[in-house]
Amino acid sequence: MLNKIKKTKAILILLMMSFSLTSFSCTNSKSKTFALNTENILKQYVGEYIYEAVGISIMIYTKEEENNRKLYLFVSGDQESELMITGEHKFAFRAEPEFKVEFRNKKNGIFNELVLIQPQGNVTAVRKEKATIKIDDLATIDDKLTERDFRGVVLVAQNDSIIFNKAYGKKNNQENGLNDLNTVFDICSITKQFTAAGILKLSTQNKLTVTDKLSKYFDDVPKDKKDITIHQLLTHSSGLAIGIGDDYDTITEEKFLRRVFRSRLISTVGKEFNYSNIGYSLLALIIEKVSGMEYESFLNEYIFKPSKMYHTGYVIPKWKKDDVANGFFEGQQAKKPNEENWSDKGPYLNLKGNGGILASANDMLLWSKAIRENTVFDEATTATYLYPHFEYSGGNETYGYGWWIENNDTENKLVRHSGGSDLFATDLWMYPQKGITIIVFSNTQDLTVLSITRKISNFLLQE
Repeated sequence: MLNKIKKTKAILILLMMSFSLTSFSCTNSKSKTFALNTENILKQYVGEYIYEAVGISIMIYTKEEENNRKLYLFVSGDQESELMITGEHKFAFRAEPEFKVEFRNKKNGIFNELVLIQPQGNVTAVRKEKATIKIDDLATIDDKLTERDFRGVVLVAQNDSIIFNKAYGKKNNQENGLNDLNTVFDICSITKQFTAAGILKLSTQNKLTVTDKLSKYFDDVPKDKKDITIHQLLTHSSGLAIGIGDDYDTITEEKFLRRVFRSRLISTVGKEFNYSNIGYSLLALIIEKVSGMEYESFLNEYIFKPSKMYHTGYVIPKWKKDDVANGFFEGQQAKKPNEENWSDKGPYLNLKGNGGILASANDMLLWSKAIRENTVFDEATTATYLYPHFEYSGGNETYGYGWWIENNDTENKLVRHSGGSDLFATDLWMYPQKGITIIVFSNTQDLTVLSITRKISNFLLQE
């Protein structure tokens, strides 16, 4: 979900990113005894915990694997993470041993608190039934954003009527360089829904099918990857790793493919959810090969123009110099995304197709409208686009084609995606049946944008 980001950031980043965890292993006698006592012991930890400061849900659950019951942690929008025991009611992340989890406050046979211990400080989450999350109205949320010097744009619409739209803070350090309602942001991994839309558009043109395999489009695909399908790339179930290099590395298609095909699969093809930027860059290449057009040119012709999104893309839109926000890191202004090491056709393949699209919040509202009104796709294709194709994390989460899907069979069906980098954080929520769209963009690494979206959603659904 997050592009160019470091593992050593603060807790919100850790919670929103991929927890790279491996097996539940035991190295001392106490741990071995614990592991053998399986579900009767582990069930005291199982449940949903809420990090109340930002409204984030943390799921703890078990799964039976190879005759061994294992404990997992899952944060919405992430891949599941297996926990490794280190002591009595204590666990650690094998890949990041500096991050630890402790369970506390046991009553009636279950623990009521989960404490995440990490170098930047501790965070405590409480069982959902113990949480006391306050439902704020839009005016209160506005006041809080102003008080804490939020930097970005918030847009809320219902049935295409904008009910809240406000810009906050700086977009650059120039005089009068303030964010406005038309500021263009790096939307980061929200880009993936446009890549998925491009694939489906080609499908409606009978130029490909989602069951097509990599070996149909690329030469010399190794045996372990040749049967990966487009569907598996779209749903992050290909087994491919998250990435192979920095977003702004200069890399040719030949070198990119060579690295991808030589990389090790991190799970069996089609069996597990592993968020993969690589997969979406491969999809961008497939769009180019099948359409005979550049990736952005195809999206512009078949996705953006029909949706009247004239301020969305990599290099095609004719933005004025200061339309695009600079990112800020720890208060310091960085380059605009399109001033980074891009080619004249946009970013190189470590970013292309999986992130880096630039857009305004107003354009993203037009995209929400185009989806709901079947402007780009017919009704059946839109249903395929927003369908929960892959279920994972013990059934707690589903992924469609470039979207996370919640409550699929209810009037509160939610389709959403977030994104982030060292310099930007973004979130887009859409309730198709209710006509609600919530967009929060920030030109800082402010991952509380995810809590802003959730707070607005809670308020609107309560009305």
